Amino acid sequence: MKTLLFNPFEKYSDRTLIAFGLLFSLIGGYLGFVFNARFDGVIDLHFVEKVSVYQPLFDIAIDIFCSSILLFSVGKLINNKTRFIDILSVSMIARIPFYFLSFFNINNLMYNISKRILSMIAPEKIHNFVITDIPVLLVVSMTTILFLIWLIVLLYNGFKVATNAKETKHTLFFIGALIFAEILSKILIITLN
Repeated sequence: MKTLLFNPFEKYSDRTLIAFGLLFSLIGGYLGFVFNARFDGVIDLHFVEKVSVYQPLFDIAIDIFCSSILLFSVGKLINNKTRFIDILSVSMIARIPFYFLSFFNINNLMYNISKRILSMIAPEKIHNFVITDIPVLLVVSMTTILFLIWLIVLLYNGFKVATNAKETKHTLFFIGALIFAEILSKILIITLN
């Protein structure tokens, strides 16, 4: 079970991983549409008032594209035999935990809490504070942090398998590529949307 959750790349073929990656990307896009979630960055998720049916799928496609291209480029520096299909499957599979965070916005719960918190910036709006928001925010925050760690662990383990990365500098290359992928995905989503 540990291998399935944290490193399925060692056990399953690239075709199986791509198939599951595509399936869960579509499921993630649907969940994003139903629960008004925008996956507007490789390691980013925001809840909005309303999304169109294509926006979450567009976000996911941009995120997968950016992480795949940048991790593949770095992978080629590490190991010339790195295959794009392996990095693509890693990029798709690693995102699966994030899709389930969409459920936190049932009935726009998280969007409304965020709106109330942002409205409290003005001192006269402090009455918008709802005490029951605190436990919800704590649970959502802790879960989001755990799922973000899970996403990064999956991405890193898959990257290591795909590139045969073993050195500290390879880990630093991975971190740099991930940061740049986040920045690039944000720019592309804002520009193209």
